[in-house]
Amino acid sequence: MNNLRGFLSDFYNRALTFRETSKGFIVDIDIHTNNQKETVHKTRVQCLQNETVIYVIAESVLIDLSSYKETTKPASFDLRKQAFFVYLQTQLLILQNDQLYALHNKEQLPFVTTIDLEIQNFLFHQFTPQEYVLSILGVNDVIVKDANKHVSKKEVEYFIVTSKRQFLLQRDIKHDFQIISIARNELTIFDKTGKDLVSTQKLSFYTEFMNDYLFHELLPVIKSAQNRLEVFADLLVKKYSKKEAHLALASRIFHLQNDAMFSSLNTLKADVAVLFKNLSIHKQKEETLFAILTKHATSDFNFGDNLVTIAQNWQLSFKTQKELLKIIRPLQQKSTAKHSIAFHQHVYEQFQDKKRKETETFEFNLNYARHLTNAERFSEAVALYKIIYQLLPDDSITDLLPTKNTNLLEGEGGQQLKITVLEAILYNQKQLGENTSETIHKLAELQPLVHRRIDDLLTIEALKYKAKAIQETFQESNFSSLKTHSTSLYQPLNKKEILQKVVPSCFKDAKGFFDSLHNFIAALNPPDYDAVISFSDELNSTNYPEITSRISAICHALQIQAPECYIGRGNYSDVVIGVEGKPAFLIIGIDFLDSKSSQFLEINSLLFLIAIELAHIYFEHSKITSTDVWRGATDKGFTVVNLLLSVLPFAGNIGTIFGNIANVEKYKTIINRVEQVANVAEKGKEIMEVSERYNLNPFKKEKSQQDHSENLLITSRLMEIVADKVALLFCDDVKAAVKALVYSKPNFETSQKLIDTHGLETFLAQTNEAGEFIHQELIIRIRNVFSFYLSDTFETLKKQLHN
Repeated sequence: MNNLRGFLSDFYNRALTFRETSKGFIVDIDIHTNNQKETVHKTRVQCLQNETVIYVIAESVLIDLSSYKETTKPASFDLRKQAFFVYLQTQLLILQNDQLYALHNKEQLPFVTTIDLEIQNFLFHQFTPQEYVLSILGVNDVIVKDANKHVSKKEVEYFIVTSKRQFLLQRDIKHDFQIISIARNELTIFDKTGKDLVSTQKLSFYTEFMNDYLFHELLPVIKSAQNRLEVFADLLVKKYSKKEAHLALASRIFHLQNDAMFSSLNTLKADVAVLFKNLSIHKQKEETLFAILTKHATSDFNFGDNLVTIAQNWQLSFKTQKELLKIIRPLQQKSTAKHSIAFHQHVYEQFQDKKRKETETFEFNLNYARHLTNAERFSEAVALYKIIYQLLPDDSITDLLPTKNTNLLEGEGGQQLKITVLEAILYNQKQLGENTSETIHKLAELQPLVHRRIDDLLTIEALKYKAKAIQETFQESNFSSLKTHSTSLYQPLNKKEILQKVVPSCFKDAKGFFDSLHNFIAALNPPDYDAVISFSDELNSTNYPEITSRISAICHALQIQAPECYIGRGNYSDVVIGVEGKPAFLIIGIDFLDSKSSQFLEINSLLFLIAIELAHIYFEHSKITSTDVWRGATDKGFTVVNLLLSVLPFAGNIGTIFGNIANVEKYKTIINRVEQVANVAEKGKEIMEVSERYNLNPFKKEKSQQDHSENLLITSRLMEIVADKVALLFCDDVKAAVKALVYSKPNFETSQKLIDTHGLETFLAQTNEAGEFIHQELIIRIRNVFSFYLSDTFETLKKQLHN
């Protein structure tokens, strides 16, 4: 009232009177006194209020001063155009503000057309508590079908949508109002050229020319029942998110919906709507968004489902959903994993339908599998990890590339990609109480030098004896508990078939590998045949019948002619060397044959060394991997290689293999980023670092002798591993095989005391001042022997050989 009194005093320069009544107030303005006629003329405005309506009456008043009789008649001006009336209406609307935008529409949304103050005031007096205006749209040509004719001529017609209902508002030229209700599910829109036709069972009307699309957008809002405010706010976010003011309005509407019917979904929508301008996530707002999402995820079990609903309601792009998933990645931890997994699943299902790079698919799968594990959805995690395992790049070449600092005894190096995924599978299987035998077996094959892998293997009945054999090999000092093996009957083996099964998997896909491998002969001058026989005794069925018999049996299986055998002395007293040629021959050192020698080997161990050399002859690469060459390439820093090699054995084909190193490194980086597991970050030596150290780039234009030397190391390792596997098939005694490898090591007598006192593992663990493992090459060979011994391939080939 004071506001109105002040406005009138300021607006009118002439005198006025203002008095309050029990039902409102009366103000007299434009007061004129006529002394001649003894009359007073003035304009009187009365503002009267009942329970629901405020009435404003403007009258012209004539007062006879002689009798003070008042004569009144309607004012001669249009009350609606008077400034004080406009001011009064405005003040009333301020009191009736619906908390949204109908009063001023500052956001300039198209859903609310401009209407005069009178209509606004009329509308607000029709609303019930907590009913909010959502849309006011102009319409034309309203026809009531029952009457089958136009209603009397209307000045204006509007279609009104509120949070609770929808209706038509009409005002005729006399300023009389009429409201026509419309049922929620009756509305049908017919597209027309220009204006669209909107129809119900009882009436029809046309949209205005430029607002027809708004009716289509409002249709879901109209048809919604309990959550109309939410649906309308979703519409604002989805269609009108270019301005922050629009999003702020949507946020207020979500809050209003929550006031009417609480849900954690609307609370979340209200909190994050303002951060999705243009339905995108802007970098500078990520931190704020994460803080909000963390608050909700911590307390709301339905958090993930709510994010899914938001993505669907707001039609967020897949890119935006991926960004949102990345932001909430910290919420994949166990405390909130169950709350957020639903959204991850939603995005993952969309990802499955899209063509992506292999590395991107791998990372996405790995993230989801980890989340499934933390959310305790173990069955799904196992299934996905198995898919991931199948998609891994072949990283078996890493078995050939450990540096001398890599601690293979503790599980460093090797195929860390497979190990990491298998460990995840094993964890999930244990949570489910599933049979873990296959996974434990695979892990033991990959890390046969790691104690816990072999300990786990003891739980598998079929593999228990192998696990004990490996344990005993490490624990025993003198390898005394060797079994005897008297068979000399073997079935013939197919060279191409067996080669494919004993070569590391990374070489199997190298184009032309098997064709070029067995044809390669290095430019090496082997021990001279004439010189050997001049000072060596022949080893034959007379002096060593069992050894001779076993050599013949092995040669029969390999389908090669039995070589001549000689007993090595002097420089050849502690080696076994196989030499290709015409004739091919074997040199078997006397130290292995003499029972009084510290390097004496029982038949199975000696057989292992002999079978290695026969395998080299069998695969036609004995010259590159004979003991002298191996010793020179590995122990003497490649210095003798200048005489050995001018081209790789499979030049042009090995590019596929070494080209995969970068890919393996990329996948390892992904695992580090996603899983953040120590065994990859700490135990997986940098493959690229090793590659650079050994110059294993097959695409370099410039080649030096150093390159050839270093590539020879990899080639030699490959040949040794292949031959060791074949030899183990004939030996069939893993303890004997390891003893043979250790006892045939140069200068063995200097190491024997340490082995006898502290065991094999202590001997192998020796390092120099630089932290390099002194016996790394031996460790690599033992690891591969154990791995092959544990493999199904070993059992398959053994049955084939001994059948």
